[in-house]
Amino acid sequence: MSKWLTILAAVAVVCGSTWAWQQGFRPSMNYFESPIRLSLVEVDRGDIVLLVVENGSLESASDATVKCQVEALVGQVGGTTGAGGAGGAGGRGGGTTSGASGKAASGGGSPQAAAPVATKSKSARGASGASSKTQSSGSTSGSGSASGSGSASGAASSSASATSSSTAATTTTGSVKPVIRSFTYMVTPHVPLKPATSTGGGASTTATASATTTRTGGGGGGGGRGGGGRGSTNGMDQEKPGSTRIISILREGTKVKKGEIVCELDASAFRDELKVQKIRHLQAQSWVEQASAILEVNKITLREYRDGIYPQDLQLIRQYIQTCQIEYDIAARNYTWSSEMMKKGLRARSQVIADELNVQQTLIALNEAKGMLERLEKFTGPKLIKSLEAKLASILTDKLAQDSSFALETERLHRLEKNLAACTLRAPDDGVVVYVNQANGWGRVESAIEEGVTVRQDQPIFQLPDPRRLRVKVRINETKVAQIRPGQDCQIVIDAFPDRKLVGKVTDVTAIATPVNGPFSDVRVYFALVSIEQGFADLRPGLSAEVSFLSDQRSQVDRVPLAAIREVGGESFVAIPDRSPAAKPQTPYRWQKVELGLSGPDYVEVLSGVRQGDRVVADALTLEAPEPSAVSAASSPVASLSP
Repeated sequence: MSKWLTILAAVAVVCGSTWAWQQGFRPSMNYFESPIRLSLVEVDRGDIVLLVVENGSLESASDATVKCQVEALVGQVGGTTGAGGAGGAGGRGGGTTSGASGKAASGGGSPQAAAPVATKSKSARGASGASSKTQSSGSTSGSGSASGSGSASGAASSSASATSSSTAATTTTGSVKPVIRSFTYMVTPHVPLKPATSTGGGASTTATASATTTRTGGGGGGGGRGGGGRGSTNGMDQEKPGSTRIISILREGTKVKKGEIVCELDASAFRDELKVQKIRHLQAQSWVEQASAILEVNKITLREYRDGIYPQDLQLIRQYIQTCQIEYDIAARNYTWSSEMMKKGLRARSQVIADELNVQQTLIALNEAKGMLERLEKFTGPKLIKSLEAKLASILTDKLAQDSSFALETERLHRLEKNLAACTLRAPDDGVVVYVNQANGWGRVESAIEEGVTVRQDQPIFQLPDPRRLRVKVRINETKVAQIRPGQDCQIVIDAFPDRKLVGKVTDVTAIATPVNGPFSDVRVYFALVSIEQGFADLRPGLSAEVSFLSDQRSQVDRVPLAAIREVGGESFVAIPDRSPAAKPQTPYRWQKVELGLSGPDYVEVLSGVRQGDRVVADALTLEAPEPSAVSAASSPVASLSP
């Protein structure tokens, strides 16, 4: 009976509950839920510091970086292709004399005597032949003089021969025809001292220099390795132009004093080339001296002819014209007298004919003398003066070329001496030896400094950092580079000395980014150089450091912890407790829109929405996110909940 009563009661309860539910009656669920407990934090006033923290390493801040200063010398600087120029000049000395004509090989142009105009008498023709032989021998003797300086001696020889033969050149009337040296004066063209191809005795010198150059380097006399490098046994170890090898270098970390030898480079090729260059330098100097001597001799030759021989020849011809004129007048008077005497029967006709022939001969001689004067004044004299001046200009040009060549040889000699001295690297200041190893874009060392490796021109070899003058090279991410600027203060913490904090200042920020993980990486970093204001003796290059840059700062502003801020839809909110009667126990808070300012590592500046003394939820991320559209932008000010 009781069993059925229980069943009926249960059915009645279910039916009643169903009817009540359909009628809209709902039981309260608060009985099954517990109220939310909020952790609050107060809006206070304080400082906000914005820091940018990046990592870097120590390096030397001084310029005590020693580089390889060995230059690349390719080819011959001085242009010594005519190294056998001395032999070429010597070959000119004896190869231009003509035994048949007696031409002089001297620079000034030895006069070559010619036979005077023969008269109809046998004695005159014989005298002319003797004179011609004598002058020819004199001209030949003058041709053996040295190059350039033999013109004066040749001219003197010809002058002497002409004087000795002048007495033999007589006419039937007894007049003496002078020997005019201008008519036989010859100006030989100037041959440069250094021809393009040498044929003299200097070829052996050129061959020796070429052999030495080939032995010491591959650049055709280019300073050993500077001209192409010394050939190696395998093709993989061939050196590039402007490179040399490290013979010896002090161990890294060695403390050195100023002026102490730190590194020795291979200088054997430069020593060999320097010996050859000294020979070329002396040859160029001798050519300059020889060109100067030839120039002076030809200046004298020009003055000798223009101021000596030429006026003298003019005077001799004028005197000869006067003599011929006197003889013609005498012959004409004799002919007139003979003609009158023949009319009187006192003179034979044959004698009159002889006097007439004498008049014709003296007239021919007079006309010839006048022609000689005109020829000398208008043609021969100006032509010889112009030829001597042109030759002098050619010699001057040759001398200028020799001066330029000598200057180039001197410059090359000084460069070789400089390179030889650059093979010994000394410490420019006191410090610790640190090798400058070169790494690629992946950070892998490709060129390590050690004995036997090849270094090129301007490649850094070692540094001498001073512990009192170090700096930090900091890697700056591209997202933070805008916050770093020169002159910015920062704090430095060395990983090896975490308890000794240092103060520094940014000196420079690189303008070009560098890939982080090789050239194909999308991440770019910049480098900032931070000087250390006061270091200590235990600092060493290469130590890792953490640098905190002071980007911005606010003093005594309203602030809240960063965890109290909730960002939704680009707007910032804080949760504040809701003490109103309509507040639900499950959500005893409401969202308040705030305007933020500077954000630091722990706090953020609040510009509006809350003020000092207000309480906000400490951890806004644990609450349900607000709906920006449901929150009024102009919310009522929050009442202070501080006691």
